[in-house]
Amino acid sequence: MADGSVDLSSPLAIHLVGIGGAGISAIGVILSTMGHRVTGVDVNETKAWPSLTSAGIDPRVVEAGDLFASAIDAGAELVAHSTAFPPTDADRELAVSKGVRIVDRAGILAAICSQRRTVAVSGTHGKTSTTAMLATLLAGVGADPSFLIGAVPPSLGAAARWGGPDGVFVVEADESDGSFLELGASTAVVTNIDEDHLGFWGDIEAIETAFDRFVAEATTSVVCVDDPGGSGLAEQRANRVAAGNDSVTVGEASEARYRVRDVVVDRLATTFELDVDGSSIGTVRIGTPGRHHARNAATAIAAAATTGVDPRAAADALAAYTGVARRFEVRGSAAGVTVVDDYAHNPGKVRALVSSAVEAGWGRVLVVFQPQRWTRTRDQWRDFGAALTGADLVAVTEVYGAGEPPVEGITGRLILAALLEKRPWASTAWTPTLDDAERWVLANVRPDDLVLTVGAGDVHVLAGRLVDALTARVAAGRPG
Repeated sequence: MADGSVDLSSPLAIHLVGIGGAGISAIGVILSTMGHRVTGVDVNETKAWPSLTSAGIDPRVVEAGDLFASAIDAGAELVAHSTAFPPTDADRELAVSKGVRIVDRAGILAAICSQRRTVAVSGTHGKTSTTAMLATLLAGVGADPSFLIGAVPPSLGAAARWGGPDGVFVVEADESDGSFLELGASTAVVTNIDEDHLGFWGDIEAIETAFDRFVAEATTSVVCVDDPGGSGLAEQRANRVAAGNDSVTVGEASEARYRVRDVVVDRLATTFELDVDGSSIGTVRIGTPGRHHARNAATAIAAAATTGVDPRAAADALAAYTGVARRFEVRGSAAGVTVVDDYAHNPGKVRALVSSAVEAGWGRVLVVFQPQRWTRTRDQWRDFGAALTGADLVAVTEVYGAGEPPVEGITGRLILAALLEKRPWASTAWTPTLDDAERWVLANVRPDDLVLTVGAGDVHVLAGRLVDALTARVAAGRPG
């Protein structure tokens, strides 16, 4: 948790620890644009370096033991750190001795939120896309928004921006560690309430309670109440939270205030009709596939309306939206095969992704799924298996640990076992390494197939390798 509130109304010298991470680097760009003097360090150079240098920040690489000590050399008044690099007692003692404050990511983000009317978008899946859609449409109608998104939308060209003083701040609010409760949002947006990050929350009841508080503490709120294809429990949770807080509701149900209907998914685009309080506002089109993206788009339109944007104008502006990095990101096409990469890493995300791919109209859908984290696999392997049943062919790799030590008895094979329990006739493969997965895809793929590489680990590397291998097939005269 943050060590007290931070006042950003006057320029400060701010040092960011873990500046190479997606979240902290985006915060750095915003702080620099606000007029603060920003320095920062990490233990490795990352893909964030170019955006940081473009913002006038000189990020440095230091040893892990020097992360916080480097703030003193930088002349910092305030240090903000990522969750990946918490300060030690010695780090805190040094900071106190030099009169330097330390806050965590949630603390500095809350301080930024306090400078603008904030629309915070959260949920266990869909929040990145919905945040990006909302920022895209607000920019499209000339509302000059500020925003912080967990990935880069091509429609905006950046993951973070500090806009004009009259615009709102649209922020992707992380529920994984409870930090979304610290942001002080004027408008709270919830895409869904499902099981994830149980290592932090413990159980789904605690997650629902947290989302209820998130919504209750905002002035206005928007809640998507749909969970098609799920058990129905997520819908019940969302409806309870919405009803208890007089939220604007979104979904395909007839009682939703923003009602989605007549969804059509065609390869890389989705269209749908949208009714607002019983009256049609016409057809909405977005450049990304999936029924769940139709709900995300309607949620973004509803959220924009809470800031004064006409829903029809919002819908028209959404036509510029074409997705975000690692969310149904088309990596290439060759030999009649389309390769798409996606960050989906919990059962709800995977289920929505596979459902979208199946309904989009390709001949077959092949999935290579890389589970991330041993503890998540331990807690949800049955749910992952069920989420993958819609695909035509499925390969599962070994777990990508993300720094966690292996858990005895836990392996990606469990997911295949759960899938086969649900669908004994399914075509599946155990491909523990990415090399194994590449060989499996190339042995099984055929023209008009869609290949999905799925997961939050390094499986995205496989997507590029597959495109290269399929392109080489064509060059060699072997298109099939």
